[in-house]
Formats: sequence, C-alpha cells, structure tokens
Amino acid sequence: MLRRRHLALGALALVACTSAAERGGAVGEFAPRITGKDLAGEYVALEDHRGEVVLLNLWATWCAPCKFELPALNELHRRYHDRGFLVLGVSVDSERGEAAVRAMVREVPVTYPVLLDPAARAAEALGATGYPTSILVGRDGVVRWRSVGALRDDDPGLVAAIEAALGDAGR
Repeated sequence: MLRRRHLALGALALVACTSAAERGGAVGEFAPRITGKDLAGEYVALEDHRGEVVLLNLWATWCAPCKFELPALNELHRRYHDRGFLVLGVSVDSERGEAAVRAMVREVPVTYPVLLDPAARAAEALGATGYPTSILVGRDGVVRWRSVGALRDDDPGLVAAIEAALGDAGR
C-alpha cells in the first residue's frame, strides 16, 4: 500500500524510463534513460548531458559512506567540470526525507545537481546493490565504470576511467 502511494505521489520522483530490455548499468552497456526533478523543481535528463562524461551517484542521507564521499564528489566535479564532466547525484531518500536532502546539500555544500528518487527507480534500472553506487557514463551514453561504496577523489581506477572517458574523441 505504501509503495503504491509513493508511486502515485510521483511529482518529485525520479523516473527511470526503462523496459526490461533497456535496463543497463553494466560496464559496456548503454545507461538507461533517466529523467527526474532536481532540488529546484527542474526536470533533468541523463540524455540532456550526452556529449559530457557523467558520474551518476546514488546515495541517501541515512547512509554514512554516502555522507563521507560528498566532499570527494565535489572535488571531482570541480576538477573536471571544465573538461565536460558532471557529477549527478541521485538521492533515494523517501519523499519525507526531502528536507534532510536539502539540509545536507546546504551543509556540505554540494556543488553539483541532485535529483530526487524516493521510489529508487534509477537504482533499480541501474542494478544498484547498495549505497552509495557510482556509475560513470561516457560521452556516448555507455557505462565506462561502476563501483559500490564510498569514493575517494584520488582513487586511481576512478581517475583513470574519468581521464579515459574525457579523452574519448567520440563526442
């Protein structure tokens, strides 16, 4: 009953527009089409950022490792943004948790866009098994790298994946 209510109250829900055949998230596959509202109430679509390298980060305010990695995500966004890179946060907090999301984004402060996904549709579409989950999507929409657990901005595997994706000439 509660789940149906969350789905019916989808005004703030992130929508992962996927069929079973379109689900993705594995390295080498196209990322699913994801569209949702950011904290300003504006719709944002992953497809709007085709041609950019996007690090999707699925997180929640109640997740200690998620809180821990926010400064690292800010640093990655700052370091690579001018080269066509974007961190896109996706909060899976419930609709009642929106105030906590807003408070955390102000407190850190988070410098990249955050989408609200109270029904965890993006997490399902991306095959997330825990939080935080991060998925690097190349300029062509193909998943280049993924990780479950808190990120560090100096992680050699992540930095190499970002550099490779940014260097991809297939803009």
